Amino acid sequence: MGDRGTVEIHGVYLYTHWGASDLIDVVRKALAKKWRWDDQIYLARIIFDTMLEGCHGTETGFGIMNEPVDEWRCVHVDCNKQRVIVVDNGKENINQSFENFIMRQ
Repeated sequence: MGDRGTVEIHGVYLYTHWGASDLIDVVRKALAKKWRWDDQIYLARIIFDTMLEGCHGTETGFGIMNEPVDEWRCVHVDCNKQRVIVVDNGKENINQSFENFIMRQ
């Protein structure tokens, strides 16, 4: 079954098969760089690059798609409103500005 989750940014879903439990920390780490917060194209790449740390060049475990899968966690990143919304098992658990999200421990 795995530990499946996605990061959704402007209709693009960055998928992890084994790392949903770590997605909040991954997105926080990527946003903490404060790079390209207003540029969804580059921010998606920055987040995906952070997701892949230590796994570059592998065949499985990650993907990019245009629709969600059956995951238990989805982290929505909204560049226009600069907000992060975390949904776990269909329930919204976090809804914060980028600034507040990166400060959260």
